[in-house]
Amino acid sequence: MKTVFINLKEGEINYSQEVPINCIIELDSSFVDIANYVNEDELGVLIQFEHHQTITILNLTGVTPYVLLFFDDELYFKGASYSIKSGTGSFIIQTQYKNILLVRMPHNLKLSKIINLNY
Repeated sequence: MKTVFINLKEGEINYSQEVPINCIIELDSSFVDIANYVNEDELGVLIQFEHHQTITILNLTGVTPYVLLFFDDELYFKGASYSIKSGTGSFIIQTQYKNILLVRMPHNLKLSKIINLNY
């Protein structure tokens, strides 16, 4: 198991929160079936894309319950998306970000307070 650190800011107070993950995965593909890299026992996974395409397509079908945290090249927080099964069908998203942290839900992160990621 590994640990990454999420830096947060609440008011004038900056602090870090440890987030346990199972692994860091580096991929060189613009289409990824995330289910091949994450199983139901995973605490979390940091995925880093090395390809030069503008957009990455993520197939998240069956990958649940997770929150996906998106970070830019300098590891600053840019947004989040949830992968929560709510019916049948496929779940695919597109992103321009090359650093994605999948964190198992429930989690105790305050998403609106996240600044950046360190590992």
